[in-house]
Amino acid sequence: MISDPSIYELMLAQFRACRSLHIIGAGASAGLAPLGTKFWKASPIDYLRNFRSFSVDKPPHSLLVQRMVDASRGLTLSDIFPEREIRPGTQEPPYWEILQRIPDYRARLHLKHLLSKAHFDGPLCDHYRVFRHFYPSLISNYNHDGLAAVFCGHKHHVFAMHGTTERHYGSPEIAKLVDLIEYDLQDEPDGLIMGIPEPLADAMLRQRLKEQLKIVAGFSPQVISIIGYSFAQNGDGFDDSISLECFLRTRRDFPGPVYVIRPDPYVLREMIADGIKSNNVVGVSARWNILAHACMRHLIGECARRSLYYVHEQILDRYGRDDVVFPISDG
Repeated sequence: MISDPSIYELMLAQFRACRSLHIIGAGASAGLAPLGTKFWKASPIDYLRNFRSFSVDKPPHSLLVQRMVDASRGLTLSDIFPEREIRPGTQEPPYWEILQRIPDYRARLHLKHLLSKAHFDGPLCDHYRVFRHFYPSLISNYNHDGLAAVFCGHKHHVFAMHGTTERHYGSPEIAKLVDLIEYDLQDEPDGLIMGIPEPLADAMLRQRLKEQLKIVAGFSPQVISIIGYSFAQNGDGFDDSISLECFLRTRRDFPGPVYVIRPDPYVLREMIADGIKSNNVVGVSARWNILAHACMRHLIGECARRSLYYVHEQILDRYGRDDVVFPISDG
């Protein structure tokens, strides 16, 4: 089942009137935290931009940091300093050799800073403000930024499925600390499942995840939405395979609508529809930051005479990006 313009109004009406399960991923916080390739390259670029010295030896890396390094192979001077004019013949430092020596502690701390910054800065945005207009429901949150709990927790039950970075990690002091780290330090366990497959070996994290999944699976919604989340699809597989298997098993033959909301929802929609044996899985091709802002404008009556789909397309045509955070001045 493919979305059409009338689906947008129906979906919003159901979110407002029906008990729902909202499963949200990185796309729900687009513009508030690094997304996609920006997620993987942000810490390596920061390291290459600011390093003062580095180890002679190549240290062993955690899976998270090794993925960052691999994703950043081939970075050039213009990638690292896009604001600078690069003159022809400028010799580049051996960035690949330097990058392989990035300290794990620095890379992970920097990433936690980026993921916590919006929480520390504290502005309420339409990404999460719109949930305040929805019927009291359950939010299964796969982000680490804590925004869903902060801005929606008074009305909805919010479960941080992979853990939350603490607010203070978003502070300027942590940013300064990151710049001081030149060599690796011992990192304390933080309980985060961040940028890696859901744990099979870590007994404590695996047990915590299974307990949360059991609670989510026991919730009986009338509507399900999957917002900006792909179960961490990685090539032909899924990093969040435990969550995916649980969802497909426990929602089999779910009678209500399932909305898959992302810019390219249709492959995931087909997989979920086949997995839960449902003809009522709807692909909604939308960026959540744009759609949430369109919903807010619709709800406060700014665009009452125009369809929600039209308002979404109008905003998308104007801004055309997945990193815009609303509200902003439309002037």
